[in-house]
Amino acid sequence: MLYLQITNNLTMGLFSFIKGQFIEIIEWANDDGKTLVWRFPDEDREIKMGAQLIVRESQAAIFINEGQIADVFGPGRYELTTRNMPVLSRLRGWKYGFNSPFKVDIFFVSTRRFTNLKWGTRTPIQISDPMFMAVPLRAYGTFSIRVIEPATFFKELVGPDNRYTTEELIEAVRSRLLTRFGQYLRKAGKTVQEIFTNAAFLGEEILQDLKPYFKELGLDILEFNIENVTFPEEIQRQFMEQDMEMRKVHLAGKINDVNKYLQYQIASNIGKGQGPAGNTPNMMQQMLEMGMSMQMIQQMMGNTGNFANPASVNLQNMQAPPTQQQNQQEQKPSKDEVIKMLKELGELKEAGILTEEEFQQKKQELLAKL
Repeated sequence: MLYLQITNNLTMGLFSFIKGQFIEIIEWANDDGKTLVWRFPDEDREIKMGAQLIVRESQAAIFINEGQIADVFGPGRYELTTRNMPVLSRLRGWKYGFNSPFKVDIFFVSTRRFTNLKWGTRTPIQISDPMFMAVPLRAYGTFSIRVIEPATFFKELVGPDNRYTTEELIEAVRSRLLTRFGQYLRKAGKTVQEIFTNAAFLGEEILQDLKPYFKELGLDILEFNIENVTFPEEIQRQFMEQDMEMRKVHLAGKINDVNKYLQYQIASNIGKGQGPAGNTPNMMQQMLEMGMSMQMIQQMMGNTGNFANPASVNLQNMQAPPTQQQNQQEQKPSKDEVIKMLKELGELKEAGILTEEEFQQKKQELLAKL
């Protein structure tokens, strides 16, 4: 009886030991969002013929035999036999089938989309410009990638490490990425001014130029965003001064166009037998809607002859002086109407159309009517 118990214990222990020497299920279940490649830990164990290989969506599994890529598996569940491992069978010389355990290295590759990967210039990129000659440029932003050829990606970038992360990928492609970035800017003939003012729109153009390089690595670059571009301080200051000058020119043209419009309106009204003051509120309302300040309106009024006459225009109150008949017909506004007008005045002040002094004066006039 004791002999049988000892025999059974030895048999069970031997069975557990033998079972522990073989790998029966191969999978990668814990994707941390930063790992591109993960090596399956075999711990010197061998793979049992008929073991289950589970490859999830957005994954691929690569079998490496003595440093050489053998079979690559896409998403699915596989029972490992010589039939579905044709390359490994050939490399191992399993011409007529082989059912003994075997040893290979297995790497899982994530084919999901990896976003918000940071890039930036460690040293300035020299850009030629007809105005400034050679200009040092610094830039930074983000890009997104996805593995499209697992075997190519593994061969070109991944070493024998147990794990390959997005940080390692960024370091690997940084220099080539920035080289292509600089080459594109020089090839496209972009001036420093164009780069400075249109940096946000250059990313899509550069993206197309980067795709062939990333494809050689088994990757697809999905996005390339330029978040900021900086030049030497004196150049940026000159850009800002030029921008201010352009705004002044634009504003001067806008004032000139409004002057012509006012002169035309005045001449038309006089031709119809109406005085210039008759349409003052309408025209002033139009100017206010165009975003003109009171100071600008006063300046334009001064260029339109009789239209600037204080007797015909009361700029402080933004309306023509009322006649005696209009005063008699004027009705006292309701409380709701006064509150509504106060809100509108507040909006005009916030928009910069009314000064604080003008706002307070008009506010007191309205409150006095309650």
